[in-house]
Amino acid sequence: MLRQVSLEVRAENKLQEAAREFGTKINVVDCKPFNKKGMTLLLEMKGESEAVRKTVSAIRKQEGVRQAVEGDDGGETLPLLLVLDRPSICRASSDSAIICLDCPLNAEDQPASWRFIVRRTNDLRQILSKLSQNGVETRIEDVSPLDQKATLTGRQKEIIATAVAQGYFEFPRKISLTNLSQLVGVKPSTLSEILRSAERRIMENAVGVPFPED
Repeated sequence: MLRQVSLEVRAENKLQEAAREFGTKINVVDCKPFNKKGMTLLLEMKGESEAVRKTVSAIRKQEGVRQAVEGDDGGETLPLLLVLDRPSICRASSDSAIICLDCPLNAEDQPASWRFIVRRTNDLRQILSKLSQNGVETRIEDVSPLDQKATLTGRQKEIIATAVAQGYFEFPRKISLTNLSQLVGVKPSTLSEILRSAERRIMENAVGVPFPED
């Protein structure tokens, strides 16, 4: 049975610390494994131009950040692609079959809320064990079965169809989240939530896809 888990986590979040220092906003809109120890994050930066520039400069100097590539300044937001060592939360879930519904790295304050879909109880145990080993305090807020009656909206179906046609779900991806957002006319942060929600509902209603029971 697929379950939705809500965890309260207390972990170091250097990205939000930098944003808080310079009065900017950071939103993680997409993530992807880079290698065994690294990952890529697509950030959406918001704030005054000078403040955003200082935030990006501070992030570049953070331990574990390997690359920071700025996108085109869209006026209201600045895309920033990071290649970095996996944060402790991401390391804990790297070997588990889960799908994140929201990213705890987006939490401006501690503790952060982390929601994800897990297919096996053992995956949850493994995540909790690894978080503890990394010194991350956790508290289980909720574990509940997913709503099997959930369905996709018409707009979500259109977006998913476009994402599939453009190769967004292939590995490696044939289109970035930013380019896909421009194609469908939805902001990257909103599109990311739509894709995650739709992916979750597809899994809930999948037929013939093996999801091992405990």
